[in-house]
Amino acid sequence: MDSDQESTSSSSSSSSTYSSSSLSDNAIHLNQNMYRTIKKEVFIWVDSELKNIYEIDSERTWLEQKETIITKLLPPLYKLVNKKYNVSNSDILKMLHGRWRSRHRVSNIKKQGDDKVKMDRRRLKKNSRTMDKKKRRAQAANYLIENNDKYIRRYPEKELVRILKESGYHSEEWEETDSDEENDIIGEESAVKEKTMSIHIYETWWRSFALQRLLHDRIDPTVEKLRKKPRILKIKRVQRCKTTTSMPPVDTPNWCLTDEALKRFNRSTNEIPTYDYNTDQDEESDEYHNDEYENKKRKNKKNKKSKKRGLFLSIGIFIRID
Repeated sequence: MDSDQESTSSSSSSSSTYSSSSLSDNAIHLNQNMYRTIKKEVFIWVDSELKNIYEIDSERTWLEQKETIITKLLPPLYKLVNKKYNVSNSDILKMLHGRWRSRHRVSNIKKQGDDKVKMDRRRLKKNSRTMDKKKRRAQAANYLIENNDKYIRRYPEKELVRILKESGYHSEEWEETDSDEENDIIGEESAVKEKTMSIHIYETWWRSFALQRLLHDRIDPTVEKLRKKPRILKIKRVQRCKTTTSMPPVDTPNWCLTDEALKRFNRSTNEIPTYDYNTDQDEESDEYHNDEYENKKRKNKKNKKSKKRGLFLSIGIFIRID
């Protein structure tokens, strides 16, 4: 998922730094992709070959069954896993605990009634959309960097990486039911499946115009260009109902904050850097390059009928989504 860089060499060095991150704090370190691969196999073994040895109960607490899990389930599971992978007991236990925690939470929510279940489903969809948005924006930013976009390269690399990586910088997207009047004017075929629903994007009170400009005007248009499938639900950006309960991530750069936020957090309102200085000439040049991009895109589709175009984006390596 991400980075703005002033030189190609710094991009490659940053890539190696971020790709070396690990999910394990033990002597054996697993990178993100390997961790996910092993975890999938661990769960398959737990649900098949080892199901009769001990089945973790999602309704009981972890503490109540931890000793049984360690003494009965973990030893045979460790033997199976380590026939293919070099993994520690603590890594395997961490995987099992993560799965139990997720299922235990769902079990508790079900006990609270259907309304709580519906709310939780909405929350999970919102989180999933946020993860997808971060990934797409990171890919788009990396595409712009690789194509020497003059706007994206003005931003400091570390700050751009942080913005694209952390969920707090991205506005929340919630599925909402449309009013009867709005349903009448929905005519898009893509909205037929769930024509009574729309995605409402709620702006947060602390995000500055400069941050919104970066995300909405510089990155999001490229997100749409790179999108292979059209959106199913229509999007509504809700400015009049700004989210007032959200807080900016720790160490948010001053230029990302509104004057109200700067004052509330006792930040200086002086000497705020401006990275996106714009001119009419720049805008005309952008329109030309956008048209050029579309023409090139159509030409490539004709020349590569049997090939799928793909982008391996270095930013996707930088940002780790937990």
